[in-house]
Amino acid sequence: MPARRSLPSGTLVAFVLLICAVLSFLSVLHPGYADFIAGERGAPDLNSCLRNAMREAGGTGEFIQSHARTHCDSSGDRTSQGILVSYVILAVATAVHYRFRSARRARRRGVRLLDPARLPALHAETARLAAGAEQTRGVTFLVDYLDSGVNGVTFGRVGHRQIILSRGLIRLLDGDASERAAFRAVVLHELAHVRNRDVDITLVSIGLLRCFFVLMLLLPLVGNLAGLLFVPGGAPYYGLALFDSAGFGAVLLAARSAILRTREFRADARVVEWMGTAQPLLYAFDLASVASSGRRSVRGWWAKTTRTHPTFAQRRACLADEALVMHQGFAFAFVMGFCLPTAWDPVSSVTAQVRQGGGVSSWWPSGLITLVLVLVLLLTTVRASLHRLRHRTGAPSPVPFRLGVGVGVLAGFALAPSAVTDHLSLPGLRLSSQASGWLVVALLALLFTMWCQYLGDSWARAVDLARRPFITFAGVGLIVAGAVVAEAGTVFGLQWEIEYGQFMDKRLAALPGPLHAAVWTQYRYMTLLLSLWWLLALLAVLLGVPLAGAVRGMRLARHAGVQDLPERPARRALAPVLGATALTALLLPPAYTWWAHQRGLDALAFPTFLTPITVAAATGTLAGGLARTRSMVWAAVTSLVVGLLLALPLPTSMWSSQLGVGAEGAVLGTLLMAAIPRGRLLARRTGGVPACCRVRHAGPRRQLPPGDSAGRDDALQRRRPPGTQ
Repeated sequence: MPARRSLPSGTLVAFVLLICAVLSFLSVLHPGYADFIAGERGAPDLNSCLRNAMREAGGTGEFIQSHARTHCDSSGDRTSQGILVSYVILAVATAVHYRFRSARRARRRGVRLLDPARLPALHAETARLAAGAEQTRGVTFLVDYLDSGVNGVTFGRVGHRQIILSRGLIRLLDGDASERAAFRAVVLHELAHVRNRDVDITLVSIGLLRCFFVLMLLLPLVGNLAGLLFVPGGAPYYGLALFDSAGFGAVLLAARSAILRTREFRADARVVEWMGTAQPLLYAFDLASVASSGRRSVRGWWAKTTRTHPTFAQRRACLADEALVMHQGFAFAFVMGFCLPTAWDPVSSVTAQVRQGGGVSSWWPSGLITLVLVLVLLLTTVRASLHRLRHRTGAPSPVPFRLGVGVGVLAGFALAPSAVTDHLSLPGLRLSSQASGWLVVALLALLFTMWCQYLGDSWARAVDLARRPFITFAGVGLIVAGAVVAEAGTVFGLQWEIEYGQFMDKRLAALPGPLHAAVWTQYRYMTLLLSLWWLLALLAVLLGVPLAGAVRGMRLARHAGVQDLPERPARRALAPVLGATALTALLLPPAYTWWAHQRGLDALAFPTFLTPITVAAATGTLAGGLARTRSMVWAAVTSLVVGLLLALPLPTSMWSSQLGVGAEGAVLGTLLMAAIPRGRLLARRTGGVPACCRVRHAGPRRQLPPGDSAGRDDALQRRRPPGTQ
């Protein structure tokens, strides 16, 4: 039977996110933000030409409708070549950093190679620990005679792994039994970095980050500062652009801090696994905190945000509660959300639409970055779902993670390189319209994150019992990520379409920014619903993929002889559910009629079309409100079934619109109902056994401990027919 390949570690996922952040932040060089660095090489200033053309046309609306932008030649814009050169520069600089950084650290003052003749006991102990740990042989130990603290550092490229032990750490080897155990815990912690294979990914990621700061981010900062100081009238543009560059740098520093802390938590967990107890490591924390108490340190919120090592209090908490390692928080999700609009900014902003002649989209990997980010999001949610599956109680709330993605998307749009240029290049553009477009995309990202958490819960059992969890996750992840990439252009294009809509439609221009954004978003959704195949594909991904995971998990659990009975919450009170259902039925018809009038589609507001939609939405809201779990799934499925029955007498060309709008109304009604608190959990007759611990056995089958991969595989093998693999 092939070896069971587990999911990628949280450390690897975090560093992949950091690399994606650096690559997406290269949009700092995209057109309209730093033209003098990457694009304007002797060519006329396209932004100035556009502003003059808009002024001559009589305004932004007249300029767009008359297609006057053809007079501004963007063929000489060479930003695409500048982006390609930036990739090459970053790759070469990162390779040089990876090759020579370790040698420079090893030659630091006071660092010497461990001499077996001078320190035989230390050499023997380190050799024994390295030989006993997995995949850590061949490590070279160095001694820092100038460091009196209890410290250790792991570094080095492939084939040249090195660990520096401080003078204060070596002294513990001559102490009592507790101090010697603390010494072994610190050395094993450094060896755990080698075992976890995070040394190379750390060196590459940090090298890429440093090269980006020096070679890419510093140049726009200097250029914008020079423009702010010496260009007459350039304060509105260069001042805000300078603020954007500083914001990019601050987000990257915070991302580096959050991700580097993750590797320390995983190394601590590995030490506890090897030693069988956390006491030596906890005692080492006490000794290290005492040794460093007399040193000066930078305090304050900025130091807490950018520090690369977690505090000893945080490390103790993670050792006591595994959930803090398995569940990512707001900061991790914020970086992920921030990267999405930044990656799409060079090809989906107003500035990018004007400069399509420059070929920026052909050189900018927005789809590839989105694919990797979605896989990171899915893997993060699946790891959290696996922990919730094995630990029914005590799991952190998923709300901070959801909010982190949504707030990150908003911040990414606000600091995107085109935000300033689009606003200044389109005279009359309302800030409310611009921000409302960002808010729409942020809300869609928030809903997608909620769905990803539901998907993770649906596939958690199947991944946990699979012989090859990585293959199982890869198949599902690629399907979902591919579907997201296929529609990402439409989603991230909403913000520039909403900005354009203010000048293209007088009725939209008369609406407040949020209503304008809502009307246009619904219009784009309705245009997509014209294709029945698009609706079927959407339902296959949103409902079919989670359903397949739930069915697969139940089959594997029955096959392995394990079947949990999770605790089911009580239903909501009937009166509030009926009230929300009535509210949906009363508000949907006038709201939809008003929308149809705003878009000039009054034919869609006839009772023949509107009545089945209202009935389906109200029925779905009722079903979602009464459901114990998966409220939105019940709401969507019920509305689709009812809507299909009511749509049978109508032409087939109207089916997709009726089903899509009915399901949308049911989901929105259920989301509003989420604020209604549930009643107290109903007591169930369990014979004195807590609900979270009940297991139903079938025949002689036994319950497998959570996380017992070997026992699970043995059970699967015994259940397999003879002669099969």
